Amino acid sequence: MSTKKKLAIAIAVVLAGIAYLAVLGFQSAKTYYLSVDQTVAQAERLGDRFLRVNGKVSPGTIDWEAKTVTLRFVMQGEETSLPVLYRGVKPDLLRDDVDVVVEGRLQEGVLVAERVLVKCPSKYEAAGQQARR
Repeated sequence: MSTKKKLAIAIAVVLAGIAYLAVLGFQSAKTYYLSVDQTVAQAERLGDRFLRVNGKVSPGTIDWEAKTVTLRFVMQGEETSLPVLYRGVKPDLLRDDVDVVVEGRLQEGVLVAERVLVKCPSKYEAAGQQARR
């Protein structure tokens, strides 16, 4: 076999390997962004995939254990709810009825979170303005 053929085959193998790794990387980095209702409806199909789930904190469900740095609450969708378990620092803005995005994986019907993101309000009013109304 000539040197040019060997070089062409080597380049083809390297390019195929790079393409394979790129496709594999894109597939593993894919994150699903779903509502609570979509997540509950598709729970079996989603399996152990990494998810981003959007919903509201159900009133009265926040359970913070400072000693174990464990946070539990329930996310509310339009029709369904989803329990959340998070081990880490409690977000300062986490309150009842606030919009949250939780990143994590479903395990036995519970969203085990790696991150809890609290959405900031879209409009702010000074406390004095609210009192005058």
